[in-house]
Amino acid sequence: MRYQIKHETILEFEGKVFEQAGELRLMPRIQDYQTVLSFDIKLEPATELFHYDDAYGNRVDYFSILAPHQSLKIQFQAEVENRLANPFDFLPLEPKEEYRRIENLLNQEPRMNDFVLSSSRTVPSLPRLNSELVWPKRDSRANLLESIQAAMAWIAKHFTYVTGATQVHCPFDEVVAKRAGVCQDFSHLLIAIARSWGVPARYVMGYQYLSPEALEKQGSATHAWTEIYIPDQGWQGFDATQQLLANQSYIPVAVGRDSHDAAPQRGCYKGGAAGIPPKIELMIVAQQ
Repeated sequence: MRYQIKHETILEFEGKVFEQAGELRLMPRIQDYQTVLSFDIKLEPATELFHYDDAYGNRVDYFSILAPHQSLKIQFQAEVENRLANPFDFLPLEPKEEYRRIENLLNQEPRMNDFVLSSSRTVPSLPRLNSELVWPKRDSRANLLESIQAAMAWIAKHFTYVTGATQVHCPFDEVVAKRAGVCQDFSHLLIAIARSWGVPARYVMGYQYLSPEALEKQGSATHAWTEIYIPDQGWQGFDATQQLLANQSYIPVAVGRDSHDAAPQRGCYKGGAAGIPPKIELMIVAQQ
């Protein structure tokens, strides 16, 4: 499936700001099932863009604007082809073999331990978390696909999706206390569970193509889900918010240990002007 993506963000300030520096993670990832056919970013005020690849393989476009300004408009468009038609198109290994291979992977590729041992306010270590919840344990008789689907069902049973329930990069304990959150919180929950089993898991920021009916109901915005490493399959996407495996309607843009690593935009500026909530417009058009 091919997609045309157009995304515009307007940041406005209550007064003049200057020496603004920023990073943008907006280019969709190039993966075995996803190809970026075109990509373009424009900023107003106009400024030169540079780019690099970060530690997790995300393209980062960065910029600085020295002159005083009271708004920043970020426009980008891309054409992407995603070929992940059937996320179930693999044969899971026996549970003991899966965990043997994960253990070997972590020994042979130490950097993969970032996605097992990392702990933060948004994705803490579950064994150290003081909570009355009984978190899902690894079932030694079930393969990872079955275990993760059971964990997603557990999340849906104990947590409720509520628009606006939390803010960006919400601390994990706040989500647990409220028993509610949004897609990034559900992604963090599933990451924490998988890591408690010793399985690599990472956060994904991207887009999901929605039908016109669903778009009218939910509105357009970036989406978040989880990727978990499954031996012989690699990184497999799981959407705990919608209880789905990621397929060709999911367009990954950036990955990381948590939402901080994969934030679409971050930066700083000088000046005493407070920021105003951004105005965002997103359009995704599918082409067969």
